[in-house]
Amino acid sequence: MTQQYFDFTNDLIFRWVMEREENCLAILRAILPELKITAVKRRENEHPVNYLAFDDERGVRFDAIIEDDREQFYDVEMQVANQLGLGKRVRYYQSQIDQETLKKSEHYDALRESYVIFFCAFDPCEQDRRLYQFHYYEDTDRQLRLPTNSHVILINALGTKGQITPELAAVLDVMNRRRDNPNPLAVSLVKEIDGYNQDKKRRRALMNLETRLYDERKLGLEQGVKIGIDQGLTQGRNEGRVEAIQAALTFFKDQGQAPTEVVANLSQMFHLSRQTAQNYYDQLTIK
Repeated sequence: MTQQYFDFTNDLIFRWVMEREENCLAILRAILPELKITAVKRRENEHPVNYLAFDDERGVRFDAIIEDDREQFYDVEMQVANQLGLGKRVRYYQSQIDQETLKKSEHYDALRESYVIFFCAFDPCEQDRRLYQFHYYEDTDRQLRLPTNSHVILINALGTKGQITPELAAVLDVMNRRRDNPNPLAVSLVKEIDGYNQDKKRRRALMNLETRLYDERKLGLEQGVKIGIDQGLTQGRNEGRVEAIQAALTFFKDQGQAPTEVVANLSQMFHLSRQTAQNYYDQLTIK
């Protein structure tokens, strides 16, 4: 049986990679070469956005807050599932940086330059661009920009358009499990991630987290299906079943599952033939 491989998009793997300041520096320089960053240090976030406790670790922080040599701050995130509310999530992370970096008794004008950076395993804006950058602009005059000293960068691992550095392209290759990129950064990251997969203690932590997340997803799905069925029963059993299947299909797609995997899971959960499950997938996806 082939052993499961945990890649760069895994929450724990990403955390471990970003715990090393040399990785933080290399990745930030790959994204923002124009800043000419020469040194960074990790900052522990006092208000973690996501936290999971399990046996071998005190917890998992999914975000990496980094300070460079000019007191500019960066929050680097890995986003795998294309969930609703990405803009509000970015806004929340921005508020976390401001809370983390504004020292006691400091006025708001002491807020540092900050960057919220999301590595996305999907296209967040559906424009096929590899990198999107956002700022505040006046609605009727796009030349007028509000100087908030804050930046939002969304990086699309699936994109093909737009110029990016060879180093950032190397990071995206690692995200996409392409192991043949000779760029030194890609080689280094692949080697490090392979090491985490082979380390017994870290692998046990990875498996524990995977089990916890699976249990949470399963519980959430069961609750969603039950709600769909309960609501549907007021309109008739057939409509309730369709709503339950719709809830399950939406959940599986939000988890980033491939169409064939979604169909297989629908077939198993609702005791459908593969063809019937495929028909439901086609009909409900069109809707």
